[in-house]
Amino acid sequence: MKKALFILAVMLLCATTSFAEAKFSMTGSYWAEGKYWFNYNPGPGIDADYSDKAFGFIEQDINLFPKITIDNTSLNFKVSITDTWWGDYNENGSSDEKVTQDLDTSSNDDNMQIERAFLTHKFNDMYTIDVGLQDGTVFGTTFGDDKQPKWRIKGTAKTSAGILGAVLEKNKDRGSLAMGDESKSFDEGDDADAYGLFGITKVGDVYGKLLLWYVVTHDAAYDADLDLNGDGDVSDPGETTDLSSAIGKVDVKLFNPVLAFNGDLGPISFESEINYKYYTAEGGIADIDESFSTYGVYLNFWKALDNMTPGIILAYGSYNDEIADAMAELDPTDPAQAAAYMSLSTVKNYGAFDFEDDFDSSIILGDEYCWGGSGDDLQGMTLVKLYVNDIKTGIKPLTLFGYFNYVMSNQKDTDYEDATAWEACLGTNYAITSNLNYSVYGAFADISYDVDGIDDPDSVYMVANSISFSF
Repeated sequence: MKKALFILAVMLLCATTSFAEAKFSMTGSYWAEGKYWFNYNPGPGIDADYSDKAFGFIEQDINLFPKITIDNTSLNFKVSITDTWWGDYNENGSSDEKVTQDLDTSSNDDNMQIERAFLTHKFNDMYTIDVGLQDGTVFGTTFGDDKQPKWRIKGTAKTSAGILGAVLEKNKDRGSLAMGDESKSFDEGDDADAYGLFGITKVGDVYGKLLLWYVVTHDAAYDADLDLNGDGDVSDPGETTDLSSAIGKVDVKLFNPVLAFNGDLGPISFESEINYKYYTAEGGIADIDESFSTYGVYLNFWKALDNMTPGIILAYGSYNDEIADAMAELDPTDPAQAAAYMSLSTVKNYGAFDFEDDFDSSIILGDEYCWGGSGDDLQGMTLVKLYVNDIKTGIKPLTLFGYFNYVMSNQKDTDYEDATAWEACLGTNYAITSNLNYSVYGAFADISYDVDGIDDPDSVYMVANSISFSF
């Protein structure tokens, strides 16, 4: 109820151009999409029991961005409303059909979420500070990015060389969990913090962007579920325990430099990124001391013509099998080796470079299947993508778009080791008004695993339509 009252108050305030000395403004968006899938098979199937069933669903998302400004200071918000699939039931199985957001029933008002809330102050034309719940895990291009809410302090300075900045991020503060005598079980060394330095400059028509990012996560397995009976289900009470209690405090550190460029090279536009990640995992009952690295490289070239915009994307995500090999040498059923095995499992998934959720390499293989592992887009793969956007037709508001991509696995000793796949898409956009758009599109993907004991699934395809509104 509190969230509803807050949102109503903000909307009423935004309806007036000014109140006292405050200025109120608001932008926002609405999006709804219906999809119908055929032969939905996101992963390799050892028993060749691929699904040939068809199913469909509709989802929607509303985002409001209220802003309250007084002089050089502003309060900035993002409010998400009914970010959900139509017709969802409560996760606890109740039949009241309450609208939920991401099946999260822990909130008393879970159809509304305040996802961003931060203060911005401009000291002058040169220096700015942002404090609070802001966008995080984004820099350069969308490659390797997954925009998430992060508690952070960010300082930015405009200089003759370009924009310079620094970020302090508090991802977990264990000291806030207990007070008094109970706080003895927590200390500052159990926090999870991130530190960043960044710079943006421009030479001619090309921007250069550099980020140095360092993350320290002490006791990385704290609050992580451990599957006691090995059935893969951690939802049943009594079947799980805190992983940290079984393996001890394992510290995971990440050094992540990112270098990106974008701009125009004569008549050709481009963007590119090199994203390198170096991990270390140390400590725990087994006293592990492991390090490994992964990296991704991304290039995108396009040319805006009078009647269309063709382009090509080349993207590479490496695969590091050092942790997987170390785990293969251990026996998880041996009590003397179990702690080491579970400790290494906390970083195993980082071995395949993830193109991440914001990249949207393709509709089926990337955005939906997250093909290659348990990430948010292609992982440990090479992508070659040809695309054409904004194809003009004889009807002015109507445009077409399409793409064809080919994906090759870079993984070793996994079900994806020699896997290849291709995907094609064709769609239309119709601009009903300048801020209201309707789209219809379809995609088709074919997958080959080339691994003994794993059958290739039937080709998957889907059709969809969506409507979007922004203001």
